[in-house]
Amino acid sequence: MADFEELYRELGRRIRQARERNSEGLSQDALAKQLGISRASVVNIEAGRQRAPLHLLWQIAQLLETDLTSLIPRNEELLAPAIHERIDREMMKKIEELAGGDPGTIKLMTGLASMLIGTIEKPHSGRKANEQRKPRK
Repeated sequence: MADFEELYRELGRRIRQARERNSEGLSQDALAKQLGISRASVVNIEAGRQRAPLHLLWQIAQLLETDLTSLIPRNEELLAPAIHERIDREMMKKIEELAGGDPGTIKLMTGLASMLIGTIEKPHSGRKANEQRKPRK
């Protein structure tokens, strides 16, 4: 079964990126006014909390001068929720910046980061580093 929460989060992320890249630099408020909806609705759509109907998504794509299909993620582009849980928000934001919003690159970098997180050992608290320990007698 598909993870619809992840689908709408990714859709919202893509809408936000398209809005920010738009030549007119539309604000959430300006987009909302052109769509005839509240700014809160735009905020919630971009956050993936509100499920916009197809006709509204079509209007959003038109106003942002992009193809609707570029806003809708393909099944293989959706990241597994377990990966998001292992990667903190700050790292995810950095990955998105470095990838320039490209879903394939984001997926690749997120997968690599997830694998690296599992291999990096954090220092144990309460233990001294080797150079701080007293030599044995």
